[in-house]
Formats: sequence, structure tokens, C-alpha cells
Amino acid sequence: MRSLPILLPAAVIRARACPLASIRQIRTWRLRFVERDAPDDLPRPAGWSDVVEASATPRDGGSVVLTGAGFRAVWDAPRPVEGPVRLRGDLVVDPLDGLETSGRILRLRLLTETVREDAAGERVVALSTRDLSAIPKVVDDGSRANGTTALDVRTRDRGVLLDVELGPA
Repeated sequence: MRSLPILLPAAVIRARACPLASIRQIRTWRLRFVERDAPDDLPRPAGWSDVVEASATPRDGGSVVLTGAGFRAVWDAPRPVEGPVRLRGDLVVDPLDGLETSGRILRLRLLTETVREDAAGERVVALSTRDLSAIPKVVDDGSRANGTTALDVRTRDRGVLLDVELGPA
């Protein structure tokens, strides 16, 4: 058995476009691979790998099907690709266009982004996680009730990290 890190975006949770689930439940998720560029690189919370190894197969419309050890995901590849690939990015829940992958939820973590300015006025972004027992019905999008945010620190929930146990490949 193998574990797969999947990001359930805050927008999907706010739209109520995902099933409610808790640890140990088996669920089916529709996955899309989102490639990341090095400049977008943030230190990732422990246990959240950004390396995906799979076999790429072109499909109609220009997208690619990634098939890995126990998962499938659609990828809007920026270039023609076929065969074994090793990519940097995230497997993200896409309830409309993703490809189905099933597994047992081993761990759920709320992913929060904190943005602040350092002493030199540079923007500093950090990610943190907090363990959950179930997917929340609502997440904090960073807006305030009166429409203002603090100038020095701003936080928002980016989504939920799912660690999903996949069946044998």
C-alpha cells in the first residue's frame, strides 16, 4: 500500500463541491495535476511531497492522462509528452474534469497561508498545517467582516491536505 498527498482546494470546499469525509473513510476523488514552477516554490509542510512519478498518455483536446501507482489524474501539459515522467507539482481535487482515484483517508490537515512583511519590507509567505478529524464545511478565505485586513499579517486557508492510502497498483 502507498500513501498519496492530495490537495483539496479551499474554493472546492466553499463551493460544497466535495464529499464530506473523515479519517479512515474510503472516498473517490477526481484528480488534476498542477505543475509548479521553481519561482512559486514555498517550503512545504512535512510529509507533503511535490514529486509525482507517472506514465503520461496524450488524450483528445491536448491534455494528458497521468497514471501512477494506484492513481490517475488529468494534466494540461505545456508541451507534448508521452511515456514515463517525473514532475513537480500537486495532485489537486477537480470535481468537474479530474480523473477518479479511490482510497482510504489516513490523515487530514488544514493548510493555512500566512503573508507578512519582514523588517526590510519584503513579502514573506509561510504555510502551516493543523490536523483535522474531518473535512470542514467552511474555511477562512482571509477576508474580514468589515472588509479590511491587518497590514502586517494576513492569513487564509488554502485547503485541506489529504493523505490517502491507495490500493495495490
